[in-house]
Amino acid sequence: MKPRELIDRFTATTLAIIVHVVALGLIVLSLDYSTPGTPHRSQAEPMKAVVVDESQVAEELEQIKKREEKKRKEEEKRARSLERDADKARQQRREEEKRLNELQRRLAEEKRQHDLSARKQREEAAKALAEVKQQRARELEELKKLKRAESDMEQRRLADEAALAVLAAQNQALAEEKRKIEEARQHADAERKRVEEQARRATAAREAEEKRLAAVAAAAAAKAAEETRKRAEAEKKRQAEEQRKKAEAAKRKVEEERKRAEAEQRRKQEEAALREQLAVEQAQLDAQSARLRDTLLAEYIGQIQATVNRNWIRPTGAAKGLKCTVKVTQIPGGEVVRVVITKGSGNVAFDRSVENAVLRSSPLPQPKDPSLFTRDLIFEFEPED
Repeated sequence: MKPRELIDRFTATTLAIIVHVVALGLIVLSLDYSTPGTPHRSQAEPMKAVVVDESQVAEELEQIKKREEKKRKEEEKRARSLERDADKARQQRREEEKRLNELQRRLAEEKRQHDLSARKQREEAAKALAEVKQQRARELEELKKLKRAESDMEQRRLADEAALAVLAAQNQALAEEKRKIEEARQHADAERKRVEEQARRATAAREAEEKRLAAVAAAAAAKAAEETRKRAEAEKKRQAEEQRKKAEAAKRKVEEERKRAEAEQRRKQEEAALREQLAVEQAQLDAQSARLRDTLLAEYIGQIQATVNRNWIRPTGAAKGLKCTVKVTQIPGGEVVRVVITKGSGNVAFDRSVENAVLRSSPLPQPKDPSLFTRDLIFEFEPED
């Protein structure tokens, strides 16, 4: 039932009671209680009293209307104030939810950026690995070339050995020729000079050939030594280059691991900071929600108190300043099924009037937030004197 309808009902009931009281007073005053022989003048005096009472009744009715209208306006003003507070709280909640959504969006964006950076690092690592593999393939090709050069040198060495063998054969032939010359010298002195000359020339040729062969052998040995030295230097250089590349790769790996560890540490720190910030903001939201809930609950209790207060009729003789604590059992929809005074005022009539006012207020106002509804509701009733 709306507050305006309750006020109208209460006003109509009050007016009906007052009209019946006035009518009863008129009937009583209209009766003739005078004795026979009483002058006629005394019968007209009660009519003046009736006129005075009607004026007082009209004035009282006007005062009651004014008080009810003032009370109604105050209730409407308080209801509008509570509604503005609730709208403000809802607006703040929407703003907080918007800010939380923005924080969640930023967290998702930072995670996406981190994933992109990690994927880029993996691609760069894969590219570096491919370059290392290509470099390894080039080194293997160089090694194959060196092996082919060694094979060529071996063939040349074999050819030189064959030439030396030919020279050795020639030396053997020369020795055989010398023996023959000696034998010919023994056989013919005439042939001695010729043979000696021939021997001299043969010796010179042999010496020249031996020198040439020695030079060839020395050159071959020097060349072989140079080739060996070059191979050793090339191998040493290759090993040094390989060690340098391994060291650089290990250094790059350590640096990458360090950077990944630092990035992971930064990410964890940022996530921890963000979680802490979200926890703080969630706590703030929970506190605001609790405050809003308390506000709505206070508004809900205030509406029930105001409704009961409008339906309360002060019992005769009840002093001002009385109050009591009421426990109301209701069902969904606000229908009252039980009323108990848990802490009385000390005035039985006052407590009974409060129980009746609660029963007359059924169904009770419903909260704006359905979660605030409770089957057992306790509140303090203190009429507005």
